[in-house]
Amino acid sequence: MPDDIKFNVYRNSSLIGFHNLSFSQLDDGIKAEIEIKFEVTFLGFVVYDYYHKNVEVWSDGKLNTLETFTDKNGEELSCKVSKSKDTYNITGTSRETLSDETIIPTSYWRSELIEGVEKKTLNTQDCSIINFTIEPLGKKMIYNNKVKTDHYKLKGKESTGEDVIIDIWYDKFGRWVKMIFIKDGSEIEYISKKFDKNNE
Repeated sequence: MPDDIKFNVYRNSSLIGFHNLSFSQLDDGIKAEIEIKFEVTFLGFVVYDYYHKNVEVWSDGKLNTLETFTDKNGEELSCKVSKSKDTYNITGTSRETLSDETIIPTSYWRSELIEGVEKKTLNTQDCSIINFTIEPLGKKMIYNNKVKTDHYKLKGKESTGEDVIIDIWYDKFGRWVKMIFIKDGSEIEYISKKFDKNNE
């Protein structure tokens, strides 16, 4: 079973929230519970608020179920996936469909996300599709040379037309340990709480 993953999230070097993943063993697989909370303030006022909750169940390396809720600055989104034999029933804010394709959600903790040069992924906010190109950027030592990682750049586009450009790092065991992306012109950086000097 994977170790729990906890990130502090920074916007232009200021702490704005967290992204936590916890795992539990089930009789027939693994449950991942994911919670994300960002809050950006300006002059004491909240100018951007984001909350995301996601529960996934995996068995034999494949997604069985997924259910999410997102409050994106007041806009509510959802995505729900269930599996019957080899067919997925996908119901979300953006679409409803059946699919027999293997589903890789954008929860980022599974390192098969970065296998190959292209990957079709399920946006866990609304069940839309994001097609990523994947560029390996080599091995990097991070967190004051304490963690040896493989660094990748993912490039895609959301259904809204918004570009998604992500730098992501996995350690030698395939565990997700760091991420950086640009949102509305600002750098958003995920730093593992285990290695964050500002962590209490």
